[in-house]
Parts: sequence; C-alpha cells; structure tokens
Amino acid sequence: MSWHPDYLSAVLEPDYRHARQHLLPHFLDALSAHALGLLRVGTPHAAEALAGLRRLREFQPPDYDPGVEDLFFALDRVLAAETPAGAGALRTALSRNDLDMTVYRLAARQQLLAAMDELLRLRRSFLTLAGAESATLMLAHSHHQPAQPITFGHYLAAVENSLSRDSARLRDALGRLNHSPLGAVALSGSSHPLDRPYTAALLAFDGPVENTYDAVSTGDWQLEIAGAVSTCAVTLSRCLYDLLNWASQGLLSLADGLVQGSSVMPQKRNPVALEHARTRLSKVLGYAQAVVYSSHNTPFGDINDPGTDVQQPLWLLWTDFSQGLRLLIASLEGLRIERERWREQADHSDATLTELADTLARQTGDFRAAHHSAQALLSKLRAEGRPLHRATDADLRALGLAVPDGTVQSALDAQTFVTRRETLGGPGPAAMRAQLQHAGERLGHDEETLATWVARIGEAQTRLRNGSESLPTPTSPAGNINPG
Repeated sequence: MSWHPDYLSAVLEPDYRHARQHLLPHFLDALSAHALGLLRVGTPHAAEALAGLRRLREFQPPDYDPGVEDLFFALDRVLAAETPAGAGALRTALSRNDLDMTVYRLAARQQLLAAMDELLRLRRSFLTLAGAESATLMLAHSHHQPAQPITFGHYLAAVENSLSRDSARLRDALGRLNHSPLGAVALSGSSHPLDRPYTAALLAFDGPVENTYDAVSTGDWQLEIAGAVSTCAVTLSRCLYDLLNWASQGLLSLADGLVQGSSVMPQKRNPVALEHARTRLSKVLGYAQAVVYSSHNTPFGDINDPGTDVQQPLWLLWTDFSQGLRLLIASLEGLRIERERWREQADHSDATLTELADTLARQTGDFRAAHHSAQALLSKLRAEGRPLHRATDADLRALGLAVPDGTVQSALDAQTFVTRRETLGGPGPAAMRAQLQHAGERLGHDEETLATWVARIGEAQTRLRNGSESLPTPTSPAGNINPG
C-alpha cells in the first residue's frame, strides 16, 4: 500500500516517532506477557516468540520506513525475519487494538507513578517550610481585602492539605487505570484458550478489564487522569499567584539560579522560576482539554481519537506537569522570607479587629453588640486619622464601654490574635504542631503506599525484561477480573 504523503507526514511518521521514543519498552513488555500467556496454554512455537522478543530488547528501531505502518509492524518484521514460526505464533489471538490499549495504560501508569512521586516531594517541601515558618506572622486576605492574621506556616499547611487530596485522586486514578486490556483482541476476545488474569498479573495489573469490548473502546481512565492532574494544577496555580504577589511586595524572594536580572534595571531580581512554573501548569490545562475533546462526541468503540491520537497530548501533559512541580519544589527549598515585613503588615492593619470583638463578647456574652462596638471604634479612629494599632482602652470607654485595663492593646496584637486561635486546624502554636504531625504521618503513609506500587511494578518489569522464570500465578484466575 502506498500512503498519501500528507497522511505519512501528519499521522504515521509522528506516531511512529512518539512510539519509538516513549513506548517501545511497554510494547515489548506487553508482547512478552502475551507470548508467556500463549506458552501457558500450549500454543505451538510460543517459546520461539518469547525468545525472539527477548533478543528484541537490544533492538533499536530505525527511522520511519513508509513501507511499515507503525512500531508494532516494525517489530513484527524483525521478529519474522529471525523466527517466522515464532512471529506467527505471537500474532495468535492478538490485535493492535488490545495491544495498543495495553501499552497506553502501561506508559500512563509509569508517568502517573512519577508524577505521584514528584507531588509527594512537593508536599514534603511545603511541610518542611510550614514547620520552619509556623511562627511567621502574615496578613491573610479574603475577597482581595485584608482579613485576619495567621502564620505563613498555616498558609503552607493549607496548601499541602489540598495537595494531599490531589495525591488521593491520582492514587484512585491509578487503581482504575491498572487493569489489562490484553486478550480482548480486536474487541470480542478469541476462540483460543487465553488466560487473561495470568497475562494481567505478568504486567502487574490488578486484573483484566472485564468486558472485551470495553477494553479496547474506553478512554475514561485517561479522562480521569486529566481531571485529577488539572485539579492539582489549578490549586498550584493559585498558590503561585500568591507567591508571585508576595515577591512583588518584597515579602519573599527566590534563591540565586531561579531569578533573572534586567538588561537595563540593575536592581531587578525577577522570580522567573515561579512564572515558568505557572506557565507549565497552565499548559497542563490545555493538554487536559485535548484529552477530553479527543473522546467527546465520538462512538464508543475502537477508534483513533481516544487511542493513538491522544497519546502525544497526554505525554505533553505529563511533561509540563512534572516541570511545573520541579520548578516549584526548587523555589520552595530556597525561599527567602522577610519575616519582619510580614509582621509589620499584620501589626499595622485593621485585621486584628475580630479579636477585639471576640474579647468584648467574652466579657458581655453578646457578639452582635461586640461586633457593633468594634466597628464603631474603627469608624471613630478613621474619623480622627488614627490607625487601629494606636487605639487605647480610653477610645472604647469614650464609646461608653467599661473595659479592664489592657483590653485593647492585648486584643489588637497580631501575635496574640494567632496565639489564641487554637481551634482544630487553626494557626495557634499547639494547633499547628498537631496539624504538622498529622500531615507528616499522612504524607509518610502516602510515600509508603507509592513505594509499594513502584516495587511491585518494578519487579514485574524486571521479570519480563530479564527473562526470569519465577513468574506470578494468580491464585484465582477468575477472581482478578475487574471492570477497570
């Protein structure tokens, strides 16, 4: 068949380059598992196919040849030249439909594990910095207005808290991804006696996708990944907005190597690493939309839209997400905090007025009246051109309130504001210690869980790639089936 030049340049050649660069080990893993499955059920010449695939581990596919449609057929051609009977056996009960979908899941699983690891490292950076800055006062905002004093550590712990849910979303996505399409063949399975739970176990899948038509048709696992990664990217972009805003106010700065100067202005230290991290995460959202729209309004069956054609944007999503995370990790690890400037902002704002209202409410039992009195005090001070931190007990008494000496000075102190807030999850010292301890334990558990996943999959890859004969056998061939 002679391919049209435009089809070659727009589809076949770029798809081949992507597969050769990113998918080759996964193709060989999936094909080896299939060959072992054929050997298990007694298919003639399956052992020759397996031996040929092991030799192909050293094979470097050449540049694209228009006479060979894709990477699978390039591998098939080499194998057939070495062992025609083995190549013929390997094609038994195998379609590019189930093979490709298996390979795509294997590749996505590897990228997802790497992203999960980087996210855990980022969470560790947030928690380390939160512990170091748990006493650093800062002025928190709501609706773009000064709200209440907290600590920088409290803010950082809040971001890590959100990221822990992103880790859970990625872990859940991994669980639903980790099922094998292999053995679904074109879409209806095969009349050959395949052992799909066995080949799934060889590839460290939790089991086969239950329905063979679903196995080659679905793209929901890719949509779930795109959604989970997008959620994390949005959370981090909001944090990056804050970091860049604080950098513009001189409240923090990045370490050398993460900033750029100006060709004109000698004083400039531009926090470009944060800008590039934000850009990478914005691009993630674009690639995620490409994943979504590749499946939108298409038939539920084996087609290229949610299959071959979505692999490159999915790969770019992983690439930019990883780069964004790594830039943010580097930025946090070398962050310089101007603690006195943070405290001055908190001390010289109106944000401590809530604590004055709380103090009055404790004295009278009426927060509504206390709220009104605090507002009246602020109005009085503004009319006199005085800042809130200059208020005295006499100002409250002038409003007709009988208060003990030291009421105003104590209530309007930013440090006191934070120290008194020991509510579960609050910024007070004891509450923060409890939060950081719990967050550290949660992170440790997530790290152990990921390590278990990585070890399990790594062991399976080692067995397949080294030709070990100590292969796992499912305890119940039918018991590992999962809708996937």
